[in-house]
Amino acid sequence: MTPVEPILTKQEIAELLAAIRAGRISTDLIDTDRPWPPRQATPASNLDLFKVYERFRTSGELRLPNLDIILDSFARKFSTCLTNVMLRNFGVEREDIATTDFQQSLLDLNSQGAVGIYSISPLKYGCLFHFDTLMAFTLLEIMLGSSQSNEPLALNRNLTTIEISLLKSVMDDICTELANAMRPVIDIRVLLSKVENNFRLVSIVEPDTEVLVTRFNIRLAGELCGQMRFIIPYLTLEPLREKFKALATITQGANTWTDQIVQETMEMETLAVARSGLVDMTIREILALQPGDIVDLQYNPDQPLTILVEDQPLFQAIAGERNGKKAFHVTGTTINRLGGIHGNT
Repeated sequence: MTPVEPILTKQEIAELLAAIRAGRISTDLIDTDRPWPPRQATPASNLDLFKVYERFRTSGELRLPNLDIILDSFARKFSTCLTNVMLRNFGVEREDIATTDFQQSLLDLNSQGAVGIYSISPLKYGCLFHFDTLMAFTLLEIMLGSSQSNEPLALNRNLTTIEISLLKSVMDDICTELANAMRPVIDIRVLLSKVENNFRLVSIVEPDTEVLVTRFNIRLAGELCGQMRFIIPYLTLEPLREKFKALATITQGANTWTDQIVQETMEMETLAVARSGLVDMTIREILALQPGDIVDLQYNPDQPLTILVEDQPLFQAIAGERNGKKAFHVTGTTINRLGGIHGNT
C-alpha cells in the first residue's frame, strides 16, 4: 500500500513559500528518500453537544424572554421600599437568572438564613424569597436600633423564632412590590404564607421540578450587605410566555409617553404677571397704610415691565392698550435686558 502523504496546513504552506522566497529552501534538489519529519499534533478536546445545550438551557432569561425586565423593575421597587422602611440608603441589584431543580435550589441555600413562602393568585405553586444570613442580620440590627456606624454582622447560627417574626414585616413588603412589578404582564395577589429557617419543611413543588432562581445583591450605603434569592417554578410562569414576549412591544410603546406628555404640557394653563416694580415693606409699615397713602415703587415708566410666568421672570414688555383693554408688548427676554423694538402683543 502506498503511504499517504500528509496534507499541509495553510500556515505551513505560507511558511514554506516564505522560506523558498528567502532562499532557505532549494527547489532544485529534492531528497525523496528522506523521511518526512513527524508533525506535531494540534491539541484538541472533546465537545459534548448535549452539555453545550445544557449550559445554554441553564439561563432563565432564555427560558422565559423579558423576565429580566420584570425582575429589574421589582429590584428598583424593593430598593425604594427598603430605603423608606429602614430609613437607610439601600440598593437592590439583580445578578443573574438560572434554572435548576427545586431540590438543588434548596441545597444551594446551605440551610442558612430565612425563606418566605408565598402564594401567587391566580398562578399555581407559589414562590420563595430567601434572605441569606448576612442580609437577615443586617436588617435585624437596623430594626433593633443599631447605629449607622456599625458594620453588619453575619452570625454563624440559625435565626431564632423572634428574629423570624421580626423579618416577616420586610417579607410582607415583598408582596406589594412583586405584584406591582408583575402588573404589566398579569394582575396577581401575592400573600406571605409562612417564614421558615428549617428548609426541610419547605415544599411548593416536587423535588425534580424545574425552577428559576434569581439572585439579588443587597447593598447598604454602597456596601454589599447580603443576598436575596427568588425561586419560582417554571410551570408557574410558563402559561404567561406569550405575554412576556409581548412585553418588549409594550416597553417600546411606552417611549411614546414622552411625546404625549410634551403635547399635554403645551396645553397647560399658566399664570403670567406683568410686574412694574417691587417694594420692600415691614409688617409695621403695611399695617400703618391708610386710604390715600402713596407707595413709591421706584419704577421708571420708560423702562420695560417684567413678565413673570409662574413667578419666574421670563420676558420684558411695554405696557399699553389694545381694543380698549390693557395689554403688554413683549420686547425681549430677561436674558436681554434691553429687549428689542419688535415683538408680539
